[in-house]
Order: sequence, then structure tokens, then C-alpha cells
Amino acid sequence: MAIPVSGSETSARGRPVLIETARFNLRSLKPIDASERWLGWLNDPEVMHPTNAPARHLSREQLGRYIAGFDNTHNYLIGIFDKTSRIQLGFFFIDVEAAHHTATFNVIIGEKSWWGKGVVNEARAALLDHFFDRLGMGKICGGPLSRNFPAIFNYKAQGWIYEGTLRGQFKSVVDGSRLDQLRFRLLADEWHAIRRKAQRQ
Repeated sequence: MAIPVSGSETSARGRPVLIETARFNLRSLKPIDASERWLGWLNDPEVMHPTNAPARHLSREQLGRYIAGFDNTHNYLIGIFDKTSRIQLGFFFIDVEAAHHTATFNVIIGEKSWWGKGVVNEARAALLDHFFDRLGMGKICGGPLSRNFPAIFNYKAQGWIYEGTLRGQFKSVVDGSRLDQLRFRLLADEWHAIRRKAQRQ
């Protein structure tokens, strides 16, 4: 899934997301959040290629325009910030189909020192609560590439339901080969059951 390099301001904007977890602050991002750290992630193939996005050299102004294109209604760009250092570790980009009450989650963790430390599932659990319980979503989807083993591990560990594999869904930005995409889902009642089970343990 390629990340666009620019965005346009939209007239109707929703309420920004602001959530706290045990270790992280999650909030909707603004153009002022465009940083050299983030630009470094975009230029790093190890960070970008697992999502089939090309590594790109952008200016802060270009990144700021991209951030401005998210309206907190139809699409969200939500930063993950370490509470202690206040450093941004990555971001979720979330697309909403309001007519069907569905959302699709994608995530990039740019700070490699945090890879393998449970960032995604801790942050995503809070976002799932918010999108199901506060925003009324009925279904939330995820679609990692079949070669993105860490992402697949996280989906399974969190209890997402595997729905199937789309063969050759994307063309690789690296070598032009066809890439398979796995599809995972959570319905609202499925997520609530996972939460109740976790509380009993």
C-alpha cells in the first residue's frame, strides 16, 4: 500500500483523536508534526518496503501537506508518542467508509529501537476501543502483505480473524513482482469478546 506524498485540506473536519495508553500517547497529527525524524523513516527502505511503499526523500513542507490531507472523519493520521521521551515512534493511517461503518487500519513504526516491543498492539487496542465504542464502527480490517511477518504475528496475537488471501494483489515497488495480501477483520462483538477474555485472565 503506497503512501501518498501530498494531501489537500478538506472542508469538513472531525474531532481529533487523543488517547492515552500505559506507555504511549496517541493523537491526530498536524502539519507542524512534520519532523526530520519522520523524514528519515520515509527515506528508509527497511521501514517503508514492508508496506510496499517506496523509500522517498521529501521536504518538511511536502510531509506537512500530506499530513494536512487527513480530516479525522474519512481518514485519520494518528501519531504514537512515547510518554517518557515524548518522541514520536510511528503512526497509524486509518480509512473510514462511513456508509458501512467500516475502517481499515495500517501502521508504521519508524523507530527501529522499538521494534518487537509491543508498540503496535498496545496502541492499536486503544484505537480499536475508540473506533468501535466512540465512533460506532461495525467492522475494522487490516491487510498486511504476506511477506510482512511481524505484522501478521501482531494481528494473530491480538485475536484478529483471518478472512483470506488476495493473490497477486499488489505490484512490488522493489522488483515489480506480484505480492499477496492477507485480510484480517474484527467485528465489534468479536473485539468486545477478546477484551472480556483478557480482563478475566
